[in-house]
Amino acid sequence: MTKSDTMAEIVRINPTVSAAFLAEFSAEQLSEYLDRLAGLSAPKSSYPAMQFAPSTRRQAAVAAGAA
Repeated sequence: MTKSDTMAEIVRINPTVSAAFLAEFSAEQLSEYLDRLAGLSAPKSSYPAMQFAPSTRRQAAVAAGAA
């Protein structure tokens, strides 16, 4: 993807950014930004479910009747 292609895709996802502003960045920086934008705009259901261990502090508070 060329720098101008990357810029066009960024503007498509984030229309509030100007092409003049994006032109100040390198092609690599723009590609990294596009990757981040694409990840943020992806539906949340496309991410695998994350499992978190309960907080020991929260468990202690529940056991003590504080929560």
